[in-house]
Amino acid sequence: MRLLGKEIKFILPEKGTLEPNGPGDPLWYYYKPFIGILYRKRIEHCLSLLEPKYGSILEVGYGSGILVPTLLNIADRVSGLDTVSDPERVKFNLGKIGIGADLKRGDICCAEYPKESFDLIIAISILEHVEDINLLVRNVHRLLKPNGKFLVGMPNLKSFMNFGFFAIGYKSIEDYHVTSHRDFLKASSQYFKLVKIRKMPGWAEESFSLYFSMLLSKEG
Repeated sequence: MRLLGKEIKFILPEKGTLEPNGPGDPLWYYYKPFIGILYRKRIEHCLSLLEPKYGSILEVGYGSGILVPTLLNIADRVSGLDTVSDPERVKFNLGKIGIGADLKRGDICCAEYPKESFDLIIAISILEHVEDINLLVRNVHRLLKPNGKFLVGMPNLKSFMNFGFFAIGYKSIEDYHVTSHRDFLKASSQYFKLVKIRKMPGWAEESFSLYFSMLLSKEG
C-alpha cells in the first residue's frame, strides 16, 4: 500500500483470485479497461476521507472481499458482514493471498455484535439498497465506539444515472436503488455529525455528480 499524504491506495487483488458473490456482484468491472477506472476511483474517492490507522473496522457488504486487503493495511482487525456472500468461500479465496478477516453472513440492521465494537464502519455502494435506513443508522451508532467513524459511499440516484447503469448491464436499477444520499444524511443527522462529503467529480453540481463519499462521526 502507498500512502500519499492521507490518500490510501486501493489494492486490487490479481484477477482470478476472488469470485463474484452472485449475478449482481460487480467484481469483473474492476478489471475492465475503462469502466474499471471508474469503479476503482469510486473506492479511492471514499478511502481518501479516512485518516488511518484504526483498531477495528467493520465492512458492511464485503461481497467478493475485494476491499479487505486494503482495509487490513489501515486497521489491526477487519470484520465483514454481508447478507448474500458465503463467508467461508470468501475467506478461502482471500487465504490464497495470505489475507484473513472475520467475515459473517448477516444484516447490519440487526447485527448482534457487542455494543461499541468498532472504530470505523464502512458501507460503500450498499445503503442505496436499504429500505429501512433509520434502523440501519441506529444499529451502526450502537456498534461504533465513542467518536467512531462511519464511511459511506452512494451513487447519485437522479434518473439520468439509470441510463449509465443500463449501459453497463444493470436493468431496472431503480427497483434496487431505493435510498438516496440525501435520505441517508437526513436519517443519520440525529445520531452522527457529518465530517466530510465529497462529490465525484468534484467540479460537478450536486445534481450531476456521479457519486457521493461521506464521512460521519458518532454523536452521543
